[in-house]
Amino acid sequence: MSLNQGLYISYGSMKNNQYALSVVAHNIANINTEGYVKQRVNFEESVLYNGDTTVLGTIRSLNGSTLASISDYLDEGALRNVIDSSSDAAYYNTLNDALSGLDEIADALGDNGLNALLNDFYAAAANLEQFPTDISIRQQYIAAAENVCEKFNDISSKLNTSREEMASNVNSSVDTINSLLSKIAEANEAYIKTGKGTSAQSAIYSLVEELSQYADVTTQTNSNGMVSVYLGGIEVVQGAEQQYTLEANIDFNSPDKNVELALRSTENEDYVIDKGITEKVTGGSFGAQVEFLNGSESYYNYDDVEELINSAANDFATALNEIQTYGSEDDADVFAAYLKSDGNGNTVLEKVSADMYDELVMFNTSDGTTTITAGNIRVNQSIIDNPNYVAAARIDLADYTNEDGTISDDWKNAVGNSNNANEIMDLQNQKICDYKGTDCTLSNFLNTLAGKVGQDANDAESQADLYQDIKDEAKTNYLNLIGVNLDEELSDMLRYQRAYEASARLFSTINGLYDTILGMV
Repeated sequence: MSLNQGLYISYGSMKNNQYALSVVAHNIANINTEGYVKQRVNFEESVLYNGDTTVLGTIRSLNGSTLASISDYLDEGALRNVIDSSSDAAYYNTLNDALSGLDEIADALGDNGLNALLNDFYAAAANLEQFPTDISIRQQYIAAAENVCEKFNDISSKLNTSREEMASNVNSSVDTINSLLSKIAEANEAYIKTGKGTSAQSAIYSLVEELSQYADVTTQTNSNGMVSVYLGGIEVVQGAEQQYTLEANIDFNSPDKNVELALRSTENEDYVIDKGITEKVTGGSFGAQVEFLNGSESYYNYDDVEELINSAANDFATALNEIQTYGSEDDADVFAAYLKSDGNGNTVLEKVSADMYDELVMFNTSDGTTTITAGNIRVNQSIIDNPNYVAAARIDLADYTNEDGTISDDWKNAVGNSNNANEIMDLQNQKICDYKGTDCTLSNFLNTLAGKVGQDANDAESQADLYQDIKDEAKTNYLNLIGVNLDEELSDMLRYQRAYEASARLFSTINGLYDTILGMV
């Protein structure tokens, strides 16, 4: 090795280690920069191939080291774990929130809500059975029935409100997803324009990670370093171009799904991909929102609970109406009877009749439809206006048939008869409801429904906690890989500094030899 060669090598080494120290300084300066990916200088041996394979030729070919590259610590495998776990955690957290909200509504079905009001109603029926002619008792009975109806109405209203709020969240998520897709395309373009810097690349992956919290996404890093994004298997971002926008069509009257998804081309707005998109765009908070609105076999959603409480309200109203209007046919020998004035100031019984059905039925609908649901059940206004229309009596004409077969009108004076009120009381223990194919009492129906929703909420909470822990661990591992570690940087700083000092000493030594040689001339 000649002195010139040694001088050149040591000088090059000084420069290389100086550059390496600059990278260390840059890392330390960005220790608190969110999303920053630490960088390292990569050296490689520099050899001048002169074709001389002798020992001296090999020595002459030695040229020190050179800077091969500056690499970052971006680990796509670890990043994939973060993206996947972020999507899973967001999905279960959103599902947990939705089921927790549904559980709060369903709590109103149990012993502290609707069931308690039903108990009050049957207690009022018991008082009616004891005092069938007492107007205040009749009014209490009607008020108790109104309380039951109002609770059914309130639960139905809360379900509808929650459903509408979830629909609004779906639309907001669509806007956010489309905004993120646009930002990723812009970040890809910025990545190329800024010389493929690590900060620009980190910005792309940060956006992808944020997007993954809304839906499952896959990515592909292209040869130029830009990232393509796939949603539902469709390439929605290709480099610096957003190819598609996401759309959601929400229709609660649809016989199939409440929410249908589609991807619309940004270049040709008439081109829409809708086949299978709803099933393919899953995961994340958006996937959970869509799934919750469309329903799942794994848990009850708004529609499931609404269908069941509608059934409960209808079963309850039907059973009470049948008792209230029992025997309304003209030739009935056993029939319900209500109170009326005979025109002489006396209160007598009157048989319920078909032509009075609309006035005497206990429950009808607030919207004028024929099917009673939790949302429209109400106490008949005519009964509220005239409590005497409550049919507390049930008459058996066999008890008033004379020996000659004629029927006495004495039954009309049996105002103390409360057999129909007794039938209402017995309804509490009758299996008037059908819960998923099983006959049960209304109370058991409501408690079973509330219990199922509560169990769904508990399961979702457990899953949310589990997947949040998985996400946190994946994120921690990823940050440990890409983040700046001060101990590592100080270690590298000392290593590069000592290498620089050694190269400088070598340079100084060789330079001294030159001075000695020149002094000898």
